[in-house]
Amino acid sequence: MTDMSVRQAVQKMSEMMANLYYHLTREMLETYGEEAKEVIARAVVAFGRERGEAIAQAVQEAGEELTIENLDRFYDIPIGDGWDIHPSYYGDHKDNVTDSCTFADVWLQKDWAEVGHIYCLVDAAIRQGYSRQVKFCPVQNILRGDPVCRSRTIYCENNLE
Repeated sequence: MTDMSVRQAVQKMSEMMANLYYHLTREMLETYGEEAKEVIARAVVAFGRERGEAIAQAVQEAGEELTIENLDRFYDIPIGDGWDIHPSYYGDHKDNVTDSCTFADVWLQKDWAEVGHIYCLVDAAIRQGYSRQVKFCPVQNILRGDPVCRSRTIYCENNLE
């Protein structure tokens, strides 16, 4: 597979996941009302924590430490092929700017930004599952009307819980 075909495959799968999320959440809201948003949020957080735990296991099995850099090195999907991201590392933290998000594109097109934004909880949950010393801080979000998604991931020597 060429790099371009990998990128196309990741983007297509991302579009499909975003559409699946849209249809599942729309049906849940139509069937169960606004309370369904709480259920959706719990499911997204559980999904994110599970992913973070699996990434941490892969890092540890490789004999590496649970650092922010290793979270990115061992990440479970080729995120750079589905999102236009620009990370900057600074010892105890990473700043990230995401110029475009395939999920956001789908949800904005379907006028589903509010419910789509619930999925963004996955970012913090992945870090929670990965390490209690890693915290995700969202700053800007395309689904909230910002031009980009901007975040900071911080490594704290003390347990955050």
